[in-house]
Amino acid sequence: MRVSEPREIASGVVLMTAGSGPMAVNLYLVRSGSGWVMVDCGWAGSARPVLSAVEKMLGPGNAPAAILLTHIHPDHSGAAGVLARTWGIPVYVHQAELPMAAGRYIPEFSMPLDRWLVAPFLWSLPSRARRRMEAANDITDVVQGLPGSGEVPGLPEWVSVPAPGHTPGHVAYWRSKDGVLMTGDAVVTVNLNSLRGVLLRLPDLSGPPWYTTWNWKTSMDTVSRLAELGPRVLAPGHGQPLAMGVVPRLRAVATKEQAQRLALRRRTGGAPKAA
Repeated sequence: MRVSEPREIASGVVLMTAGSGPMAVNLYLVRSGSGWVMVDCGWAGSARPVLSAVEKMLGPGNAPAAILLTHIHPDHSGAAGVLARTWGIPVYVHQAELPMAAGRYIPEFSMPLDRWLVAPFLWSLPSRARRRMEAANDITDVVQGLPGSGEVPGLPEWVSVPAPGHTPGHVAYWRSKDGVLMTGDAVVTVNLNSLRGVLLRLPDLSGPPWYTTWNWKTSMDTVSRLAELGPRVLAPGHGQPLAMGVVPRLRAVATKEQAQRLALRRRTGGAPKAA
């Protein structure tokens, strides 16, 4: 899986993209003093290319001090186990996300795609094969919970901001001094909610893909709260960074989705269920 050349998008914030087309996902290296921390890390299949790309950038024998995850989904956390064990570093995630670190299907954390495809596929497998798959995705040996205070290990200028909805423990990472916000899948800059957007990677600020989102209403409330921070640079998990009109565009996303929910409520005669 190809990893793009590193590109600095804000002071000390370097973007690399693993994969291409619908499989593309962003990961970031963030500098703090003379050290670095990685935010998200791509698919399991991107582990070796990411190792090579990071070594090329930081120099042989150098590695990030930690991996920070916005959430545990295979496109953002799949490479975490291999990278963390190779580098001998910890992986941090919100406390509410820790149950997913074992690699097992958890019904109360599930999303539409889990219910439609993942769970039926898993339960169709022999138990031994299912256990092997779970073990391959298990990162409990390297993962730790983020401090509840919002402090970010290795990045003293940053705080973690709860951004639930896409997953129960999704977080964003926020640097107030220059308004940089790393959003994971809480907000993306490519429309993953239309087939055309997925295939053509059309630029379009939007909420997370609904089919991989645990609770859609909560995810839209999160978009509103992120807008209240006043970000000036948005570094998403998918799509290109955004540095123009970030706050009004975030508000427009939240307002549009809220309007759609109200319209659905009127049509159905009741509140729509969360995805």
